[in-house]
Amino acid sequence: MEKAQEFRFEELGEIRKFSSRELQARADSNPLQDGRRQFLVKLGDREAAYLSFDVFLPDEVNLYEVFVARELRNHGVGSACIQFGVELTTKLGKSKLTVRPKPLSEQSKGDLVAWYMRRGFAPMADDPHLLKIVVT
Repeated sequence: MEKAQEFRFEELGEIRKFSSRELQARADSNPLQDGRRQFLVKLGDREAAYLSFDVFLPDEVNLYEVFVARELRNHGVGSACIQFGVELTTKLGKSKLTVRPKPLSEQSKGDLVAWYMRRGFAPMADDPHLLKIVVT
């Protein structure tokens, strides 16, 4: 029986080097700045995704970007990133995780919104284009 591979989330510092050109390009397009935490997501030894959160907001963590390597899409990487975001939000003592879905590939915005909603996000009453998960 083969052992299931586990996801690892490695926080990035000023030096953000990826072996994947695709993930490197995403990181290069997303500047490191105060109040933003960025992560390399690994599945086993493979670079699986690039993840970025804005943590400077008073009561929420915003999932600024999740970008899954093309060859690992539909392998649970995105769902693992959402779970990590919920855990990070809780750890930081914030009440909700938010996201403003923007397709970064060929996926339509409607499909992307539906993907987030299947993972527990719901539209915010005051801004229906912003989705949230309440964690506390």
